[in-house]
Amino acid sequence: MRKILHIVGNRPQFIKLAVLYNALARDGSLQQQIIHTGQHFDYQMSDIFFEQLNIPLPTLNLNIQNNSANLFIATAAEGLQNYFSENKKSIVFVYGDTNSTLAAAMAAKRCNLPLVHFEAGVRTAELSMPEEINRVLTDRLSDINYCCTKNNLQTMINEGFGSAISSQVILSGDLMLDAFNKIAGARENVTKHKQYVACTIHRAATLSSKDAITNIINALNKINRIIPVVMPLHPHTKKKIAEYGVKPKFTQLSPLGYPAMKTFLANSTNIITDSGGVSREAYFSKKKSLIIMDKPFWPEIITQQCSLNCSPAEFLITEKFNDLHTLTPNFDTNIFGNGNAALIIQKHLSAYFKNI
Repeated sequence: MRKILHIVGNRPQFIKLAVLYNALARDGSLQQQIIHTGQHFDYQMSDIFFEQLNIPLPTLNLNIQNNSANLFIATAAEGLQNYFSENKKSIVFVYGDTNSTLAAAMAAKRCNLPLVHFEAGVRTAELSMPEEINRVLTDRLSDINYCCTKNNLQTMINEGFGSAISSQVILSGDLMLDAFNKIAGARENVTKHKQYVACTIHRAATLSSKDAITNIINALNKINRIIPVVMPLHPHTKKKIAEYGVKPKFTQLSPLGYPAMKTFLANSTNIITDSGGVSREAYFSKKKSLIIMDKPFWPEIITQQCSLNCSPAEFLITEKFNDLHTLTPNFDTNIFGNGNAALIIQKHLSAYFKNI
């Protein structure tokens, strides 16, 4: 019996994995294993998700933890390749655009294993962005590419996927929407504020720039004078804020598990984020959001007037935040599908297995 090897390493991947793993588990013809690279290793960024989302513990945890991007990718690729070489009758399933994703993609192809990529076709045309490099290379290496949106699918077709490039391209919808619909929020909110701005900042490109972090924190401090800003702090964000000597004057929280985060976003007034995942969760929560990215991963949200975006400049952040009230959002366009992505993927993979 062939196995699906799920390669994960960070919070958004654990969430996507949870709904897909359970859907695939109902298919008695499929075996599954979870491989954790260790990219997120803190309890509140890793173990808590396996507990709360009812995911089996990983078969293998590489425990690589913090390294430079290149060293992480090289170390993870070597460790995964060693494991894949002992599991020849397997399909490798990767999620998103992290360093774990690219490492697994390279290892899979070196072992001549079928590679499946969920969240294909996302493009910003910014090859200076680490995520862009990871997703472009992973798309190209994959035998099957599942797309969250029609825009992603069209991008893949325009690039020759499904024709000149033999990879199968499937419009599946978004597993994160499946998770949002199926996993209940926490009963209690983590903040007592009646009105507040929920904020997350954690992208590597943001944290690597002292100017960006300084501008963002200064802007959030100004917004906090008008309405409370509440930010669950990713451990690396906390480290960088301390390293740069920036002084947040808003409420900071420990990282949140999925149910707590869902309630936290749902009860907010608006959301500010530099995250592709949280920007989607803002859309699912029907909250206007400000995305601190020059070229957001999901421009469809902005097209529907559910969000604005800007670069990490202090005056732009405050200006765009003040403009959120002018938006007339359409949250009912089903940009990310109908919440049945796991079922679509399960049916497609089951048929794929029968043909190989």
